[in-house]
Amino acid sequence: MLRKYSVLTIISFLLFLFPLSGFCEEGRSPEYVSGELLVKFHPHVSASTVETIHSWINARVINRYHIVENLQLVRLPRGISVEDAVGFYNQFVDVEYAEPNYIIRAFRVPNDPHFDRLWGLDNSGQTGGEADADIDAPEAWDTQTGSTTVVIAVLDTGVDWDHEDLSDNIWENTDEFPDNGIDDDGNGKVDDVRGWDFVNNDNDPDDDNGDTYHGTHVSGTIAAEGNNGIGITGVNWSASIMPLKILNAIGEGSTSDEIDAIQYAIDNGARIINASYGGDSYSKSEYDAINSARDNGILFVAAAGNNGTDNDSSPFYPASYDLDNIVSVAATDADDKLADFSNYGARSVDVAAPGVDIYSTKPGNTYQYLDGTSMATPHVSGLAGLIWADDSGQTYSEVKERILNGVDTKRNLDGRVLSGGRINANNSILNSPAPPSDLDTAVVLTSQIDLSWRDNSYNETGFKIERKTGSGGTYAQIAVVGANITNYSDTGLSESTTYYYRVRAYSSTGNSGYSNEASGTTYPAAPSSLSATAVSSTRIDLSWTDNSSGESGFKIERKTGSGGTYAQIAVVGANITNYSDTGLDPSTTYYYRVRAYNNTGNSSYSNEANATTSAASSDSSSGGGGGSGCFIATATYGSILHPCVRILRKFRDKYLLVCRPGKWFISIYYQFSPPLASCIAKSNFIRFNFGVALLPMVILAAFAVYIGVSKLMIFLILSFLILALRRRLNVS
Repeated sequence: MLRKYSVLTIISFLLFLFPLSGFCEEGRSPEYVSGELLVKFHPHVSASTVETIHSWINARVINRYHIVENLQLVRLPRGISVEDAVGFYNQFVDVEYAEPNYIIRAFRVPNDPHFDRLWGLDNSGQTGGEADADIDAPEAWDTQTGSTTVVIAVLDTGVDWDHEDLSDNIWENTDEFPDNGIDDDGNGKVDDVRGWDFVNNDNDPDDDNGDTYHGTHVSGTIAAEGNNGIGITGVNWSASIMPLKILNAIGEGSTSDEIDAIQYAIDNGARIINASYGGDSYSKSEYDAINSARDNGILFVAAAGNNGTDNDSSPFYPASYDLDNIVSVAATDADDKLADFSNYGARSVDVAAPGVDIYSTKPGNTYQYLDGTSMATPHVSGLAGLIWADDSGQTYSEVKERILNGVDTKRNLDGRVLSGGRINANNSILNSPAPPSDLDTAVVLTSQIDLSWRDNSYNETGFKIERKTGSGGTYAQIAVVGANITNYSDTGLSESTTYYYRVRAYSSTGNSGYSNEASGTTYPAAPSSLSATAVSSTRIDLSWTDNSSGESGFKIERKTGSGGTYAQIAVVGANITNYSDTGLDPSTTYYYRVRAYNNTGNSSYSNEANATTSAASSDSSSGGGGGSGCFIATATYGSILHPCVRILRKFRDKYLLVCRPGKWFISIYYQFSPPLASCIAKSNFIRFNFGVALLPMVILAAFAVYIGVSKLMIFLILSFLILALRRRLNVS
């Protein structure tokens, strides 16, 4: 071992000669405490080995933490940077990790004093916000107002512990006799009667954060004394606030002091830790300390951060550690919308709580407004205190589950926080079932929409289904289904109508929050009384009854013969109830059906109707004036049944009648061709010459009809190229 470390010693000195890259960009102030390091050795490493490693750079251990085994706070000698020391320690196999003593900060944004007080607890719209955009605290207080047996540690800038609205709810260390100068409980802290100041290492955790008095404000939201005729009330009327000062007068602190405070909270019976602070640096020692709190049954409630960013992609610590005792909290405003400054995260942020214009305690028996996820977090800590006061035997995971299950789900929070909602104290206290989620609709018929949802509860009696018509309508309950049922068919609906739905679970303790809102538009009503009338040998007219009030149009389908297959032949607009089907074959029976459609889908079909076109006339007069519009060709070839006429008709129907220029050409042709056709029909000489003249057109039309226009174009181009090449060769 000594031989190995003698080699590593040489390596370490080489590292100091060639410094490692720094943790901070040049010119930026460091995000960690200068001259200090947190080092954790592997279990079973001997004390002599630890001492040897420290001695090689003259480092000195200034603190040890029993909640994280073998974790030490180390003071570095002058001349050795934190970056180089991290590299030095991390090269030893006996070192589990070494990291900077990161700086943590309180979260806050500029306040706005133009709103009324305590809207987050009970909102009637007094601030101009949305009524009931609150945590339903008065309803919860009908069941539980809190208990001083629940200890809530506030790790912050300190607390004005003699504030008129806080003094009766400050935790007292009953194992310590005040002001006797003796460490009565043997924890190394003399006269720590009401917590500890880890910044100045003394027994007065008072709040000296003159900018916002952050810790005092947070504490008031958790447990300003209620029903005492003074000032305000917290979420808890009574609780035991344990002031643990880890942030200095400008709201900054170190990871090492935070770990010390977590250790103190564990040792002195805290159930909840409120952490309205953080930073963007991952700290393994901080993680280990919070994990130790987890092992001791403590719920760790942490602010999600005030950068307006997604914690799923840009983690913010300690809120973003993957530990199940952490509740990460975003902030909402008085309209139940995510605050514009609040961080969020569909996977990494658990819930939202009021965090804009929050009125709470300030030193000197005064009060003030502040904004931030720091202000949202104590709402959740306070709620956890109420739940534990109601049932002290619950585990941290059960308390967390009740908080998340009790939320009021909000559309703008769906996909922004894990629970999809803002906390509701009454739901959580009553242990109401968790709200369902993923509500979806499927339109089945003109009069039916099917619903489905996810059941997130284990204790519901059933689900209540509510519906409204139109986005501005009022919801009304339409059905109740039993426990574990996650679908419902809503029948008897009006056609072409948009319906909105929401669902909530219920039990004997009350209702859950609502699911997300989902909507569906029913199909239009099917047309009826379809009739088909043969007008000529090539045309059948259709008519039907429009039974819908909101269709986008009608789709017309046709087949030949009773055993054929239907194919769509036309689409007409809304409110149109007739159609002329032209270009048909003579003496042929056609079958039809029609259905309405809208943006949701299609109606069912109308009745089926059929008609048979008349036989074609073979005389010249018929050819001259008929032929389903092919007047000149019919006159030239003498019959509508002539193969050349049939080819030209198919070309017309397939290519000309399906586009605007083609239709325009046909309409002009129909105006001027009948007189010419009459002249052609009277003279065999003219008919012969027109037959010769039309032959190339017939050939090209046949190519287009039977092999396609694209292949015809290729054929023509190749033919032209061959002719041009032959001409050039002949010239040569």
